[in-house]
Amino acid sequence: MEKIKTVCTGTITPDFMEKIRECCDVTMGGYALTGLNTMPEDELIALLQGAEIAIIEYESVTRKVIENCPNLRLIVCPRGKPVNIDCEAAAERGIPVVNTPARNANSVAELVVAQMISLCRQLGCANHEIKNGRYLGEPVEDVYAPTDRDDVVWMLDEEDSPFKRYRGPEISYRTMGFIGFGAIGARVKHLLSSFDMNFLVYDPYLPAEAAAREGVKLCSLEEVLRGSDFVSVHCAVTEQTTGMIGAEQFAQMKPTAYFINTARGKIVRQRDLVEALETGKIAGAALDVFWSEPLPANHPLLKMRNVLITPHIAGASTDVPTCHSRMAYADIIHYIHQEPMEHVYNKKMLKN
Repeated sequence: MEKIKTVCTGTITPDFMEKIRECCDVTMGGYALTGLNTMPEDELIALLQGAEIAIIEYESVTRKVIENCPNLRLIVCPRGKPVNIDCEAAAERGIPVVNTPARNANSVAELVVAQMISLCRQLGCANHEIKNGRYLGEPVEDVYAPTDRDDVVWMLDEEDSPFKRYRGPEISYRTMGFIGFGAIGARVKHLLSSFDMNFLVYDPYLPAEAAAREGVKLCSLEEVLRGSDFVSVHCAVTEQTTGMIGAEQFAQMKPTAYFINTARGKIVRQRDLVEALETGKIAGAALDVFWSEPLPANHPLLKMRNVLITPHIAGASTDVPTCHSRMAYADIIHYIHQEPMEHVYNKKMLKN
C-alpha cells in the first residue's frame, strides 16, 4: 500500500514517529525542527502542498492555509485544545481536526499537589533564603567533617529559628475545593485521596452521578469557598468564567485557606487577589498563570512571601509528549483504516 503523504511540525516521540512512518511518508518541518513558532502562512501552505495528513502543534492553521491545501484530509493537533486551528474552516472542507484532550492532566495534577505542600510548608521560601545566606554558619575547612550530635535542629534556641519561621500546616484531613472538575480536577482528587481529604466541587456541568462516582460533593460556589482549606481552579475561560473570582469570593474564603490557579489567569481578578493576600483575607496562593505572561518584573505578587509563583509550567512534564503522541498515533491509524476516530474536536461542525 502506498504511504500517505504527511507533514509533521509537532512534537512526536521517536517511538511513535517510527510507527507513523510505517504507514505514512512523513516530512518534518516548522516547530519540530526549529523549536520556533514563527512560520508565516505562505511557508506553511508551501510545506503542506500534497499532504493528506498534517500534524500541527503550534503553527496557525488559518482559513487561508486550509483553503490553499487541496489534498488535506486530516489535521492532527497534539494539544489539549486545537486553539491554533480554524476548526470551522476545516469542517467546511470536511476535514476532521483531531486533538489530544487531557494529555497533560497528570502533569498539571502533580504540580497542584506539589504547590499545596510547598505553600503550607514554605518550601520555596526556605530553599531560596537558605541558598541566599539566611541561617548559615561560618565557612569551615572541612564541610564533610562529622558532628558528634545526634539531634541537630538549626538554631532552635533563637527567636528567628528556621524551625519556627517555616512552620506550616499539613494537608492531610483538610478539605479541597474544586472550581471546575474535568480530567485534571479528577486526577488531582485521585492523587490527594491518600491524604484522607474531603472534596467539594463547584461545576454546573458535572452530573450528580459522576460526582457520586468520583466521591466528591457537589456544592454551590459559595459553599466551596467557605468550606475549603484549598481552592483550586480547573475551568476554562469563557464569558461566564472571566473574572469570576474576585473580592467577593476571596472574602468568603477562610483566612487560613490557600488559593491555587493552574487554569487561566483571566478567571481571577488580579487586583482583588493581591488585596486579599496583602490584607490576610486568605493565607496564600500558588499561581502558574497570569493575565499577562511573562509576568511584569514590577508585579506586586513577586514580593509576597505567601505566594508561590511558577511560569506557566504545569503541563511541562517530559511525559506529556509521550501521552499526546500515543493519542495522535491511535487516531491516525483509525483514519487510515477508515475507522471512527476517538478525538475529533470539530465533529459537531462536520457535515454528515
